[in-house]
Amino acid sequence: MRRPARSTYVKFTERLLLLAPVVLLGWMIYVASDLPVSYRAQNWDVAWFGFDLGMLISLSTTAWAFWHRRQLAIPAAVISATFLMVDAWFDIVTSQRGFDLEAALASALLVELPLAGYLIYFSRRAIRFSIRSAQLHAGVEVVSVSLVRTPLALFDGPPPQRRRRWGTTRASTNADETA
Repeated sequence: MRRPARSTYVKFTERLLLLAPVVLLGWMIYVASDLPVSYRAQNWDVAWFGFDLGMLISLSTTAWAFWHRRQLAIPAAVISATFLMVDAWFDIVTSQRGFDLEAALASALLVELPLAGYLIYFSRRAIRFSIRSAQLHAGVEVVSVSLVRTPLALFDGPPPQRRRRWGTTRASTNADETA
């Protein structure tokens, strides 16, 4: 099967995503070899408060979107899961031995990681359901809802025409008004 021509946007994105891991690997080698084991940080409280504020906003957005049955719940859940996993990681690796480390491990194992896992599970199921639903509504035979095998619509040709609210185009709205 011949792949459609790629737009400038798609080519740029592909190249950026190929370059990012190479740059990150170089940075990781530098960090592993040059950074000290211990470092006294400035604005530690501001950094953690800002991170927790971002996590609060993310989890609140996820809850709101889920409650209102909006597609925004899917990316918000992935972002929230990421926040939870990163928070668990940094809580554990920056804790001192003793009660701090035990509390960080308990929080990670009993709250943060299970919730992150559930949010990822929800996102995967919601995306698969959305793929199946879109294919059925389009009259396309559902062969697979695999996230790995299902192509991004972004790469399938020209973008769809913009639609007004409730799925009507400007032309059909005007035609309805004159009838």
